[in-house]
Amino acid sequence: MARQKRLALLLHPFRRDLFQVLCENPGTYLLELVEMLESPLGTLTWHLRILEREGLVKSIKFAGKRLYFPKMLRSQEAEMAYLTMRSDTAQKVFAFVVNNPGCYQEQMAGALGVHHDTVRWHVSRMEVVGLVKVVKEGRKKRHHLAKLGQALMAGSLNMISETFVLFLMEKLEDGCLNPEVREKTTNHITIRIDCPERGKDCFITITLKEWQFETFEQEEPDAAIDAEGAQIENT
Repeated sequence: MARQKRLALLLHPFRRDLFQVLCENPGTYLLELVEMLESPLGTLTWHLRILEREGLVKSIKFAGKRLYFPKMLRSQEAEMAYLTMRSDTAQKVFAFVVNNPGCYQEQMAGALGVHHDTVRWHVSRMEVVGLVKVVKEGRKKRHHLAKLGQALMAGSLNMISETFVLFLMEKLEDGCLNPEVREKTTNHITIRIDCPERGKDCFITITLKEWQFETFEQEEPDAAIDAEGAQIENT
């Protein structure tokens, strides 16, 4: 009976699609998954529980919502960086530091049209995980990329870990699915598995999305407070 459960783990087409979506969109909220997979909430929750129970997926509580990640897909540092920069505002703040090394907080707030407190909130989170470092200069602070931020921009962070490949292959072998790696790069992998019920092979394909950051030119400061900033201040 236990073997039948393992056998059906990723043979189930919906669970396979769900797992692939989570690999390509780690840190996704439950309602986002409902929209992406066009699935009833109850059905999605049921299959997520199975994937969590079998150790393929993990979840964490963040900002009052539960986020889902594939287990061991990337390094823990990469997952923290991804989580920290989920919002558009966070990505813009990071991009401004990339394009304007040594910038001040008021420069970021003015150029991006967000409140100073919003910039400070995002910067503090990036500083904790190692994306950005803050250097005091008198009463002001300059912002630079830290080690993790430099690794992200160099492209060495957003990669499928070898640990994940070994972990997934072991899971599939345990379910007697005879997995075989057909294609593999640093950000892409295709694995063939046996599908006895369908009478033909099935494939699990995972391709990590690129992290792209825009260039933001400095503008005159204004007092605008974006909706996200207001929400952050109220939480």
